[in-house]
Amino acid sequence: MPDDHVLHVLDGMDVQVYPDEILAIIGPSGCGKSTFIRILAGLIPPTEGQIFYHGKQVTGLLPNFSLVFQNFALYPWMTVKQNIEMVLQAMDLSQDEVKAQSLDAIALIGLSGFEDAYPREISGGMKQKVGLARALVCNPEILLLDEPFSSLDAFTAETLRRELLTIWENKEKRLSSIVLVSHDVREVVFLADRILMMESNPGRVRFIMNNRLPRPRDYHSHNFLQLVDQLHDAYTQEEPPSTEPITPLLSVTPDEILGFLSYLHRYGESNDLYQIGAESVDHFDRVLIDAEAAELLNFVEITKRVITLVDAGKQFLSADARSRRLVWKEQLLTIPFFRKALEWLKSTPKHQLSHKELTDLINKELPRQDAQEQCKTLITWGSYGNLFTYHKLSKALSLKSEPSRKL
Repeated sequence: MPDDHVLHVLDGMDVQVYPDEILAIIGPSGCGKSTFIRILAGLIPPTEGQIFYHGKQVTGLLPNFSLVFQNFALYPWMTVKQNIEMVLQAMDLSQDEVKAQSLDAIALIGLSGFEDAYPREISGGMKQKVGLARALVCNPEILLLDEPFSSLDAFTAETLRRELLTIWENKEKRLSSIVLVSHDVREVVFLADRILMMESNPGRVRFIMNNRLPRPRDYHSHNFLQLVDQLHDAYTQEEPPSTEPITPLLSVTPDEILGFLSYLHRYGESNDLYQIGAESVDHFDRVLIDAEAAELLNFVEITKRVITLVDAGKQFLSADARSRRLVWKEQLLTIPFFRKALEWLKSTPKHQLSHKELTDLINKELPRQDAQEQCKTLITWGSYGNLFTYHKLSKALSLKSEPSRKL
C-alpha cells in the first residue's frame, strides 16, 4: 500500500472444512470473503497464520482442489471441449485419457452436443457449466466456489444449484467438500450444511451456524423461511423487513402464461422442459421465462428438467374468464413482491402511490433490476387480478380496485 500503510483485511479466521459437507461463507461486501477463499486455495499467501490439509501444513497451492470464479474465465478462442481439456493436458495424461475424461465431464454437467461450440455461441448458464466441468474434470476433493451464480438469471442459477448438489451427492466421485462464497441468503440455506457469517473491518468470523434442514429442501417451507429469517435477523441485528426475499418479476403477460400452460397441458401436464423448448415455435429463452413466471405464480413445479402443471395451474386453465382472475389474485398473494406492494399502499394516507414513488420503492428493493420494467409487470399482473388499480391519467397505483359491473 502507498506510504507503507497496511490494510488489515482478515483477523482471527480459524475455520475448519469437514469432509462430506458444504460450507457457505456469507457477509457484507468488502468483508474479505473472496480474499479468504483465495488464501484457502493458496493463491494468496497469508501474512500470518497457517493452512493445513489432512493435518499437514500447506505453503503453496492447496492439493486436490478446484476453484470456480464469479466470471466465467473461459478462453474465447477455445471451444467448450478445449477449455476443459487444457486442465487435463497439464496433468501429463495421454491424448486418449484427455479426450475420454473431458467428454465424461461434459456429459456430467449436461453439455453434450456443445463440445465444439465457442463461448460466444453459448448462454451465460452454459458458460458457467463449462467452468464447473473444467473444475470437476480433475476429480477434486475440495471445490471452492466464489459467487458462481450471482451473474446468472434466477432460473439458470437455480438449475445449476440443483445440478451441483446432484454431483456432490454422487459418491462415485472424489468430491467431498464444497466451500461456497455467496451473498444470497436463500442460496446459502438451500445448499449449505454449515453457514459461516463474516463481519467487516477487518473481516472475521461472526458466527458459524449448523443447517440441519433435510434434503431435498423446499424454498417455501416454514422451516426454510424461518432459517432465512434467522440469518437476516443475525445479519442486521434487528427485525428483518420480511421473512421472504423479494423475487423479481418476469416480463410476461397473463395471456402469455395462459398460453404456456395450455401448451403444457396438451403435452400431458408433465414433460421435459428442454423438449418443450425444442418443439415450441418460441425461442428457447422465451420458453424458460414463461416457465419461470408460471413457477413464481405456483402454477407449475420445476424439478431439474421436468415441469409439472399443479392444481392451481389446472384450476386457472379450466376456469371461466371471471373465475380465472380470482385464481390469479389468489396466486399473486403468495408472491412476496405483491404482498410488499400492498404494504406500501396501505402505509400511505390515501392508499395510493404515484408512478415515481412506486418505481423509487422498487429500485430500493431490487437495485439490480430495471425498476420501470418491474413496475410495468407489477401493474399488469396486479390489475389483471383486481388486486389494485392503475389510473392512467394520474399515473398512480391505488389499493382499492374499481368495482366490477354486474352482468
